[in-house]
Amino acid sequence: MKLKKEFLIGIVTLIGISVLIVGSFFLKGQEIWKSRFVYYSVFSNSEGLSTGRPVNLNGLQVGIITNINFQKNNLNNIVVEFELTDPNVLKLKKGSLVLLNSDLLSGSYLDISWGDSLDYYNSRDTIPSSVSLALEDQINERLIPLEKKTNELISTADSAIKTIEAIFSRNTDNLDESFDGIKNSIKNLEKVSLQISSLIRSEKDNITQIVSNIKTVTTNLKESNQAINKILNNTAQLSDSLVASDIKGTINNAKESLEEVNMILYDIKNGDGTLTRLINDSTVYLSVTQMIDEATRLVENIKTEPKRYVQFSIFGKKDKSILDSRDEKLLKKFAVDSLSFK
Repeated sequence: MKLKKEFLIGIVTLIGISVLIVGSFFLKGQEIWKSRFVYYSVFSNSEGLSTGRPVNLNGLQVGIITNINFQKNNLNNIVVEFELTDPNVLKLKKGSLVLLNSDLLSGSYLDISWGDSLDYYNSRDTIPSSVSLALEDQINERLIPLEKKTNELISTADSAIKTIEAIFSRNTDNLDESFDGIKNSIKNLEKVSLQISSLIRSEKDNITQIVSNIKTVTTNLKESNQAINKILNNTAQLSDSLVASDIKGTINNAKESLEEVNMILYDIKNGDGTLTRLINDSTVYLSVTQMIDEATRLVENIKTEPKRYVQFSIFGKKDKSILDSRDEKLLKKFAVDSLSFK
């Protein structure tokens, strides 16, 4: 009975060890009863690379990293062991290159640059390696901003230290002046607040009246809303009427009338008629003026002394001369000038 228990314990222990071994290989992504195609690459820095990370070819995973360790007798190099698990890619062509790459989200991994030789590497050969330019760029992108921020932080700290030294130097005179300035500012704020309070109290009635007036105005506007709408409607109707009316025709008629007036004025200015001569020739104007003056004087003379011009006798006497010789000459001259004026 005792032997049977020991046998069972041994079997359970063996099964447990087997499960641990199989689980270890499973976690590493390896298969126990399958031929393995293992290769090595050497890097100066692993850049956060760890076992279980993928090995990619053209963006597809074709293998897995199985071990990472220092190179024997040279701690400056890191030996990375990886296994190809894709049945289509089990051997690497000579000329292939293993690149250490990194992604900001997924982390570091190996990327294979496929060679163009017809020969293949054997399992457990060491494949040439390099660091991907993309990884170097990412490292630079991380280090350069960090360097800039560090320099800025140092500069800011230096300025802060100088400011503190200036404040606490010279027996803290600057600090006392700063506190005095703060006190004066607070006092001024208190004075301003008191003045504002006093102004509000003194102008309380006016403020109330202003608010009341505003309320009245808004009430009137509300009550006059219908009238305002009516005015706006009338304005809209008037504008529509103006748009519908023949304004263009009216303007054209006015334009034609102005053109006719311009033609008349042009004829008067540049023609050879009486009106043109009267406007342009000063001699004609003076003659007409003189003629009008003489005619006016003759009419006035007839009004004042009519007997000199109209005489008759009921007894048949011979009438005296109606006009004297001077007046006859003037009248003849007036008639001649009137007939000769064009």
